[in-house]
Amino acid sequence: MGENQSKMWEQLCTLSGEEVARLFTDYHGMQLLDEGFELHMKFEGYKESEE
Repeated sequence: MGENQSKMWEQLCTLSGEEVARLFTDYHGMQLLDEGFELHMKFEGYKESEE
């Protein structure tokens, strides 16, 4: 990570999870919460697949 990225990471780590989620969706819009992100959550083990 670059210096700027490290500083942003440190700032994000001081926020609650909800604050970080709001920042990302405010910046990226609701497109962040599309089916591709849902698949990523399943792949990473944060969400179970519906079978």
